Amino acid sequence: MKSFGTILIWLSFAAWLALVVHGFHAYLSLEATGSGFTRGSNRIGAFLRWESYALVISVIAMMIGNRYSTQGMTRLASRLPFWISAGFFALLVIGFIGLVLWARVFS
Repeated sequence: MKSFGTILIWLSFAAWLALVVHGFHAYLSLEATGSGFTRGSNRIGAFLRWESYALVISVIAMMIGNRYSTQGMTRLASRLPFWISAGFFALLVIGFIGLVLWARVFS
């Protein structure tokens, strides 16, 4: 029988994957609202909301993996969601900072 930690990690991995897929589905299926420059910002907000939830689940999965000292594929399943989600948000922050700096320098 698998340990309780292994089951929790795989359940959190499945929940993370479901949240990521739902974030993409929300972005693609929502009708764009607003007008002008802000048209479609509701889609971006929905996408980022679900991806934020996925990041929270990935942090929990990583903490569970550290607590139960997992090995092999279970260890990868506890860490991979965090690497992907945290990397995504790090790229967003770096891109935003780069955009602000570019606007300051070239305008």
